[in-house]
Amino acid sequence: MKNLDEMDRNIQLRSEEIGYKVTLLILSVWTFYDCWQVLVNGAKYSPLPGLIVCFVVCIQGFSQMAMKRKMIAGDEEYHEPNKFVWAIVGVIAVVAILLSIGTYFLMKA
Repeated sequence: MKNLDEMDRNIQLRSEEIGYKVTLLILSVWTFYDCWQVLVNGAKYSPLPGLIVCFVVCIQGFSQMAMKRKMIAGDEEYHEPNKFVWAIVGVIAVVAILLSIGTYFLMKA
């Protein structure tokens, strides 16, 4: 395997960034198109593209927080609260609230 120099690494990171953004854009357009079809034509709702967008954005955010936390671990200058754990707790709380509300409306209908 070829060792990448700094310019090659920057090119690779930049191309991965563009690919990530294009993927998110396509999934978002698919989600909005699917919602439009449900609202206008009464088609069956498919939550798959929206769930993929939420999952990808959460993984990107969590990995960024974990890498930042790992880089400053043990450093005397940086004392930051553990946002990673709070973010996970927040996501679990939001999912539980959304599931509770959805279940309530499903049971009521």
